[in-house]
Amino acid sequence: MSRVLGPQSYRRSPWKNGLGSTLELAADAADWSWRLSIAEVPARARFSEYPGVDRLLLCLEGPGLRIWRLGTPQEVPREGEAARFLGEETVEGEPLGPGVRDIGLMVRRERWRASMRLARGGGFELDGTAALVHVPSWARSARVSAEGGDMEIPPGGTLVAAGRVTAAQVEAAVACELSPAPLYAARMRA
Repeated sequence: MSRVLGPQSYRRSPWKNGLGSTLELAADAADWSWRLSIAEVPARARFSEYPGVDRLLLCLEGPGLRIWRLGTPQEVPREGEAARFLGEETVEGEPLGPGVRDIGLMVRRERWRASMRLARGGGFELDGTAALVHVPSWARSARVSAEGGDMEIPPGGTLVAAGRVTAAQVEAAVACELSPAPLYAARMRA
């Protein structure tokens, strides 16, 4: 069943490393196997370690974000496909100025395969077991087609859906697709 979540249902929680906090937009359970969240990045800091978790990251607001992996810098995309890294990697984030907020998707890799992209000025098509769409608070509402018909996602809203979700034109939207990991899918069929 498709549903649109808003700020009243979001939950703020401290980072695992104690250096900040995250705003959880959506998760599949309290002890999640997937979680979509936004974090403010006020200063250079090390990411919390999450062994067995794949992480996807986009810069949502501010002048930019750089991550350091094995001493090598990488700019976090502001549109298009997300940066990816393993939760057990040593990674540091460095804001390129004030007001940096990122959006991240974390999935337990034994259970899920995921993609995440920030669509700006175009459309998108998702077709996974789960689909998540977040419209940034600074963007106009997005109209999407999902299970149950057409839906409007307001600024700051997050759609949680199953199956196919499409949008012909959005100002900006973070679009995530999740499908079962092969071994997990095989166990579910058995």
